[in-house]
Amino acid sequence: MGDFNQENISESHTQGRQRNSKLIASIMLLFGLFAPLMITVSTYGGRSTVVIQSMFWMYNQASYMYNYNGFSLIPPEALFSMFPLILLRMAPVFQIFRYYNGKTTRKRALIASTVGDGPFLIMGIPYLFLSMIMISMFMIPLPFQFIFGILVLWRYPIPDPTTPWEGDLEPKSWWEKEPDSQQEKKEAEDELW
Repeated sequence: MGDFNQENISESHTQGRQRNSKLIASIMLLFGLFAPLMITVSTYGGRSTVVIQSMFWMYNQASYMYNYNGFSLIPPEALFSMFPLILLRMAPVFQIFRYYNGKTTRKRALIASTVGDGPFLIMGIPYLFLSMIMISMFMIPLPFQFIFGILVLWRYPIPDPTTPWEGDLEPKSWWEKEPDSQQEKKEAEDELW
């Protein structure tokens, strides 16, 4: 009846998956660079300060320690000291992009998602427990990039590839292999039973 072209369907499916991987990686990048990392609430002498910290900006409310209130950008010299943390925040973006292009596994993308917010969780969780003892200050980590990465990996998994890497072919069985050299071809022809 009709001519069914499998190549066009496969090609459009691949283009759609690449477009989705770019969208997901862009959202992960925005979360990694501009989403808040943690909220710090401290009290001193009946006055409280709330600080919301990101990689590139900070919001300070009712400050008694600083000369400024409100929104401010992180100075460029401080960004140089945070460069390793910025690289850690880019690891989930890179791995999730690779996962949705079929170049890595879901497990590796999940591990990379935990690496991105890991230092902030490791730093913030003990402060939550200390806040139960010391009421003067507590930190709440905000792992938006981690939560988004986990939800996307859980909600939109891709089928596992049969050959996980490009150009990697499954080895043939010994009876399916072609003889490589002329000597092997000659021995195969000369063999009687």
